[in-house]
Amino acid sequence: MRRLPPGLALTALSLALLPSPAGAQADHLQCFKIRDTAAKASYTADLTPSDPGFPAAAGCIVRVPARLLCVDVVKSIVGTQPPGTPPGDPTHKFLCYKVKCAKAAPTATVVDQFGNHQVTVKSTSLLCAPVPVPTTTTTTTSTTTSTTQACVPTAEVCNGVDDDCNGMIDDGLGQTTCGVGACQRTVQNCVMGMPQTCTPGMPTAEICGNGMDDDCDGTVDEQPCTCTTGAQCPGAPNANGACVSGMCTITCNMGFANCNMNNADGCEVSTQNDVNNCSSCGLSCPTPPNSTRTCSGAMCGISCTSPFLNCDGMNANGCEVNPTNDNSNCGSCGVVCGGATTCVGGTCM
Repeated sequence: MRRLPPGLALTALSLALLPSPAGAQADHLQCFKIRDTAAKASYTADLTPSDPGFPAAAGCIVRVPARLLCVDVVKSIVGTQPPGTPPGDPTHKFLCYKVKCAKAAPTATVVDQFGNHQVTVKSTSLLCAPVPVPTTTTTTTSTTTSTTQACVPTAEVCNGVDDDCNGMIDDGLGQTTCGVGACQRTVQNCVMGMPQTCTPGMPTAEICGNGMDDDCDGTVDEQPCTCTTGAQCPGAPNANGACVSGMCTITCNMGFANCNMNNADGCEVSTQNDVNNCSSCGLSCPTPPNSTRTCSGAMCGISCTSPFLNCDGMNANGCEVNPTNDNSNCGSCGVVCGGATTCVGGTCM
C-alpha cells in the first residue's frame, strides 16, 4: 500500500476531523467488509422492489453470515462539488448478505449526489437488512432532569416515515393488481412515500388462438376474434377451424353439415343417414304408404311395413302390395295363383 507523505497525511486527517456543516445529516452509507460469527444458514425469500422498473424476484436464496456492514455517515465533499442532487433522507445501519436470485437485466436512470447514471442491472448480489434504530435516553445530572426520546409505533402508512418503528420506511404496504387478461397491471401501493393508483391497461381486439384475453373481458380467444390463418381458429366436432375475411369459422368434414349454423357444436348433422337432412340440410325424405322412410349413403329410401312389399320398385307409391291376399303376388312379388286358386294368408289355395 502506498503511504502518503507525512504533511499530506496530516492534512487529510485534519479534513476528516472537521465538524460537519450546519444542518448536515447522515444520508450516506459507508460499507465495510466484515467477518461475521453467525452460524451458516440459508433462507428463501421473495423480493418485491418498490421501484416498478425492477421486476419482482421469487425464490431468492439468502445466505448467512453477513458479508458487509454499512453504517450511516455524513458526507462532506472537499473541493470540487459533484453535479448531483441535494442531500437525501437520513439513513442508518444495514447488514448485507449474499443472495442469489433469477437473473434479470432491467435498465434504469439513477440520479444521486454524484450525478446522473444510466445503469444496466446484471444480477442480484446482496440483500441488506436494516439494523433496528435503538431507543436513546439523554440524562442531565446537574439539574436532575432526564429526557427520553423513543419511537412510539403506530400503523405503517405511505408517508415516507417509519411509523411502526421497525427500522424500515413504508414497509409491508403491499401491492395492488387491477384489470384482467392483457389489461392486468400490478403496482406497489407506496413508492417514495407516495400512494400509487392501479390503472388497468387498454383492451385491444381479441386475436384468435394466441391464448390471451386481448379484449380484457375475462374470456380467452372467444369469437368474434381476428385471425390471419386457419391455424389460429379452433376446430369443432366433425369440423376444422378456418379463417375467412379475418374472422374464424369452421369447414365441415365430408358427410357432415352445420345445419343449425352454430359453430360451437360443429357440424352436428350426418347427411349420409339423417332422414331430415339427407344429402344436404333440410332435405327431408318422404314417407309413402305402408313404409318407413330411410336415408342411406345420402339417398332417400323406404323400408316396408310388414307384411307389405314394394313389388313395382317405386318408392313414391310406397309398399303397394299385400302378399297375404294378392293373387298376383301371393307370399312374395310375382307369385301368381293360377286356375281356380286364391291367395289366402300368402298361399295359393
